[in-house]
Amino acid sequence: MLNKPVVTFQGVAHPWLCDEMGHLNTRNYVGMFDDAMQHFMRTLGHNAVEARNNQIGWADVRHEIDYASEVAVGALVHIECSLEKLGNKSIRYKQVMYLSDTGEQAAQNIATSVLFDMQKRCAIPLPESFRNKFE
Repeated sequence: MLNKPVVTFQGVAHPWLCDEMGHLNTRNYVGMFDDAMQHFMRTLGHNAVEARNNQIGWADVRHEIDYASEVAVGALVHIECSLEKLGNKSIRYKQVMYLSDTGEQAAQNIATSVLFDMQKRCAIPLPESFRNKFE
């Protein structure tokens, strides 16, 4: 599964998501990347209901976004995600947003998320059951 991209988001640059120039606003790129991350975690085997019951979640600690081309109002977009690195307590993944009609890359996000104990408020080791899927 490492480095194999998976489509985790499809959407539309609705007018209310765009700025006064008719382009997708920066904060809405982040929202789309965040939605894609939630679906990506499911493909990696993370069960959100089980995690909430155990007071565990994912905390983003780094995002590096490069904008490659404009996303105009009305544009269809999709995001592909791939796992880049598996750490002791974290994962690093790449998200690439494409203009669906042309296949042109619109943006790329490299993100790092840590597995987080919501009661102790700190990062915790990835479970062996999770790690074993990728090693």
